[in-house]
Amino acid sequence: MTDVLSLKKANCKNCHKCIRVCPVKSIRFADNQAKIINQDCILCGRCVVTCPQNAKKVRNDLTEVIGAIGSGKKVVASVAPSFISEFPVDGIGQFETLLKKLGFFAVRETAEGAYIVKREYERMIREHQQEVIISSCCPTVVSLIQKYYPAALPYVAPVISPMLASARQIKAEFPDAYVVFIGPCISKKEEMHKLPGYIDCVLTFDELEQWLIRREIKVEALEADGQPEGDGRLSRFFPKTGGIIECMDLDFESGYEYLPVDGVENCINAIKEIENGSLNGYFVEMSACEGSCINGPFTRQYKDSILRSRRRVNQYAQPDRSRRTDFSIKPDFGLMRPLPVELVREHRPSEAQLTEILAKMGKTRPEHELNCGSCGYPTCRDKAVAVFNGKADVGMCLPFMREKAESFSNNVFSITPNAIIVLDEDLCIQKMNMPASHLFGISSQKLIGSMIIELVDPTYFQDVLDTGNDVIDKHIYLPEFDKHVELSIVRDEEHHLLFGMLKDITSEHNRHEKYKTRRDQTIEITDKVIEKQMRIVQEIASLLGETTAETKVALTQIKNTVLSEET
Repeated sequence: MTDVLSLKKANCKNCHKCIRVCPVKSIRFADNQAKIINQDCILCGRCVVTCPQNAKKVRNDLTEVIGAIGSGKKVVASVAPSFISEFPVDGIGQFETLLKKLGFFAVRETAEGAYIVKREYERMIREHQQEVIISSCCPTVVSLIQKYYPAALPYVAPVISPMLASARQIKAEFPDAYVVFIGPCISKKEEMHKLPGYIDCVLTFDELEQWLIRREIKVEALEADGQPEGDGRLSRFFPKTGGIIECMDLDFESGYEYLPVDGVENCINAIKEIENGSLNGYFVEMSACEGSCINGPFTRQYKDSILRSRRRVNQYAQPDRSRRTDFSIKPDFGLMRPLPVELVREHRPSEAQLTEILAKMGKTRPEHELNCGSCGYPTCRDKAVAVFNGKADVGMCLPFMREKAESFSNNVFSITPNAIIVLDEDLCIQKMNMPASHLFGISSQKLIGSMIIELVDPTYFQDVLDTGNDVIDKHIYLPEFDKHVELSIVRDEEHHLLFGMLKDITSEHNRHEKYKTRRDQTIEITDKVIEKQMRIVQEIASLLGETTAETKVALTQIKNTVLSEET
């Protein structure tokens, strides 16, 4: 079985956004890539909708369904009740017409399964079977409890979900049916495999829309104020927050209070209260998505149109407020389901190991633990535990890496013997190091914000701005300071800055000038010696003969050697 959720490696930019939104931190960062830990994941889909680089890939099962239709199977769709808020149709009739154009044999509302399930909840409430009853409709919530809060498993209603109940009802009607659930949720793809024998394939609304576009089938949209049509079925309230409770028949004294909870964080808080015994006598309707299924990760208008979606569901479920009508189905199959523990085990480091990891993150004192959450973990210690378990790396700490980079650059800035001046594009001094202050004999604090013209001729700096060509080792003289320097100027276009580096070569220049003076003096003396020797040679030429020429050559070589010497 292919994993429901995977990573597109080329797309991931290591921004840590997915880990920040992941409620159970089921993502491992390695090799600068975010990798899904499938056995830890609850498939809430947050990382999918949040990733700015579209680096999370949900398994696409379109090929399976198209293949089933192509092979002649009797493919029947079970459509999640949130379809009415996702597609601009007037009801299940128009939606069925749409799906039959794709080759579906028949279409049923998953709301029929919702009716079966809510009737079972009503029975449990009447019989007061549990002190606390947690709804079992949301597979992400069920997975959350199985993996991370198994102590709360006895409070989960051991009842199959509406998707599974609908599939069982369809197969009772069409024994040879190939049942496809269509909805806004990716965790249904895993639920199908966890409880086999009910659903044959799961498509998200997004996959269905891809299919419709491919086949060039357009939905005949309703008018802007158009309302869904239907005779009203209370179980169609299921996809909104509080919808399960709203559709149940609770006109009896049950001893329960009723609490809808949506959003994974809110569900976790409620589960913790249930575990510690502070939430007794409740029927708790839990949904992992804020707004419930009408705001599932594969709704087109995720987080944008909650109010409109609720309005559409209300109008379709109960157009006539004076009547409370619903489906009338009496299933002849069992509704119970197993709820095994799937505990995610995480190893805890010792205090010494934790301290060692924190130190590598630059957290050697309590005040260093900023708990800023930029890495995705709520506290620095949680991050250190993740490092210990191989889920995170030390470099994910943004303040630490920034401080490290700043410390390195500051060390370079302060240790170098050369003067460094940082300018903005208006040629105003933004920063200068101590060697620059020494070079110009002026405190850097007095110059910050001043124009560079107050120190040196700005011509070269302006040329770099205008041409984009850096200046390297340009020898200039600063008459105001009687200094000779080598000037290099580099432009940082990304940050709109100029970096000027001045190497003081005054001493070197003076030594060179002194050497040139001495060399000129030596040459002058040599010329005089040669001239004098030539006079003497001319006077005694007859005596010296060939020795005269040899002397001239030797002295000339001495002169040329002096002239050719470099500093």
